Amino acid sequence: MKWSWIVIAVFLYLARGGAVQAASESGCAELMLNRCQSCHYLDRVCGQIGEKSKRRWAATLKRMVKRRGADLNKEEQEFLLDCLLTPAPDIKKECKK
Repeated sequence: MKWSWIVIAVFLYLARGGAVQAASESGCAELMLNRCQSCHYLDRVCGQIGEKSKRRWAATLKRMVKRRGADLNKEEQEFLLDCLLTPAPDIKKECKK
């Protein structure tokens, strides 16, 4: 009976998206540091988080990939766009350094 409750609790956690959210939050800063910081000082990116609209961030990412050769596939661009619009705790932590 005890195991049933554990299985149910884990299922509800996963169904709610908790594991997906935790995984995505932990990947935001890593992606930003590995891709954006390879060309930019972190201050440049961090200074614009919360300032740019979704449309402007999307245009920036597209420009960095097409004109500057940023190594971001389509999924990474979409993921990073979400990260920059609503920064996860790991990005906030990196931007405070």
